Amino acid sequence: MKLHDLFLSQKNLFNQNNKSDIYKRIKKIKKIRTWIKENEKVIIDAILKDYEKPITEIYTTEFKPVISHIDYTLKNLKKWCSPKTVKTPLHLLGTRSKIYYEPKGICLIISPWNYPLNLTLNPLISSIAAGNYNIIKPSEFTPNVSELIHNMISNLFENKENIVVLGDYRTGEELITLPFNHIFFTGSPKIGKKVMEAAGKNLSSVTLELGGKNHTLVDESANLKDSIEKIIWSKYVNAGQTCIACNHVFIHKNIAKKFYEKITKKIEQLNTEKKFTQIVNSLHVKRINNIMLSCLKHSGEKLILKDDSQNQNIRISPIKNVSIENPILNEEIFGPILPIIEYEKINDIIQFINSQEKPLAIYLFSNNKKMIDLILKETSSGGVVINDCMIQYMNPNLPFGGVNTSGIGKSGGKRTFLNFTNEKSVLIQRPGFSIAKIFYPPYTDFKKKLAKKIPWLFN
Repeated sequence: MKLHDLFLSQKNLFNQNNKSDIYKRIKKIKKIRTWIKENEKVIIDAILKDYEKPITEIYTTEFKPVISHIDYTLKNLKKWCSPKTVKTPLHLLGTRSKIYYEPKGICLIISPWNYPLNLTLNPLISSIAAGNYNIIKPSEFTPNVSELIHNMISNLFENKENIVVLGDYRTGEELITLPFNHIFFTGSPKIGKKVMEAAGKNLSSVTLELGGKNHTLVDESANLKDSIEKIIWSKYVNAGQTCIACNHVFIHKNIAKKFYEKITKKIEQLNTEKKFTQIVNSLHVKRINNIMLSCLKHSGEKLILKDDSQNQNIRISPIKNVSIENPILNEEIFGPILPIIEYEKINDIIQFINSQEKPLAIYLFSNNKKMIDLILKETSSGGVVINDCMIQYMNPNLPFGGVNTSGIGKSGGKRTFLNFTNEKSVLIQRPGFSIAKIFYPPYTDFKKKLAKKIPWLFN
């Protein structure tokens, strides 16, 4: 079936069915949860076929986050879906106002390859919770997980209310031209712009979870050992192939020497590990190597000289003495390279950050309250984490997402549910009465004078 026909058949199915039954939504989500729990080994095997990862990382970044998101959604769904009464202003005395939460309709979910299970199923769970029907386009770079998700959804939803479409970028390009009620895209800013442009032609609403050149700052007051462990962790997990990983580090020049010594020792310890995540494919190995060569041609020196550039298991490579003008700072590295830039005046770094596109995250390692307040007040980003990295994603009560180039719309917990929901305003008036009748035509002089005194009527 052609994609346009598939879309129309799903839309017809959606229009024929009861969209307000919360218990049906709960039942669907529980079916997915049961399938995941019963097929744990199958899921892990599929992930490992696409590219090698430590089992610990599979549980902490793929398997468990999905189960946690399902449990959190099931716990709160009835409350989220209940109509909410809002206050009535004085000039609308006699009316009642409510917000109803209804599904947007037919939604498109386009997911990436770096966390193919988590970043496909989490938005899908929220969209089902909101009552939508969905077409899902997982990444062609992780074909085994994509096939697994296709089989799962096909088995659980035989009536086609949720459909997985497999294919390469050309399939994605065709899908985004269809008049979806909402598109939830996770991926690069480059493709995000194409999604938004196509969605604009149909006035489809969008959530864009994009990347970010996330800045990390370490000042003189920071606990160096702790800072280094956390920064390295952000580059070690999934080999740095994470949108919220540290992209580069600004280190105060007075502590730079100690920082280089400690980070070198720590990485050398980690390099004795037998298991760490691969780069997803040879295309991305080549991309990372080109970024490294371009960086070193401009400025900087590798702290660890081991060369594994032709290997899919590229290990963490810190580069010291990188100039702030180095082109690598214009890249979202999305890999285990870690450029380190020394600074003397924090205002120079703030000026640099504000001259760039707004990042998904800023990580600040400091025990100086003035420094913390300065970064919070003088910079803009999707989020800020003080003395840690990446863990903001773990709190479902925090809005997760970027600003402009790093993302449009927020997700996490209830906010992901709201992305897929139309908040419908409902005002209930008593029959035979309306304050607006005071201003019905004919427009007399008295009404003219009264209108001047009540400017807030339609505010």
